[in-house]
Amino acid sequence: MPTVLIVEDEPDLAQVMALAIGRAGFDVLTVDTGADARATVSRSAVDVVVMDRGLPDMDGLEATASLREDGFLGAVVVTSGHAGPEHVAACLGAGADEVLGKPFGLADLVDRVRSSTQPATVAEAG
Repeated sequence: MPTVLIVEDEPDLAQVMALAIGRAGFDVLTVDTGADARATVSRSAVDVVVMDRGLPDMDGLEATASLREDGFLGAVVVTSGHAGPEHVAACLGAGADEVLGKPFGLADLVDRVRSSTQPATVAEAG
């Protein structure tokens, strides 16, 4: 069963996200800072990180870049209240695989997490 780490400093939102992702069949861990995210990824088998852009100790993009520098190869889905193309480009440049604008639907979040754990398929040319 894939493990999802939710990095979100709003406890109510983290709880709702964890419940939805857990009900979809994933193991879920939650932390509320970028430093805790790095520590958790270094000691646990995490497949997907759902990273809030606004964290109390560092920007979510800084935390994402740190995870990548530490060798994390799993998917990172950044959630953010910003949605402009420059923001999306910055998220992707920091190492995110997906960007999900707030507010978002829980079904959309679960779909992004689920697709991040599925192996990529390549259509064969006929």
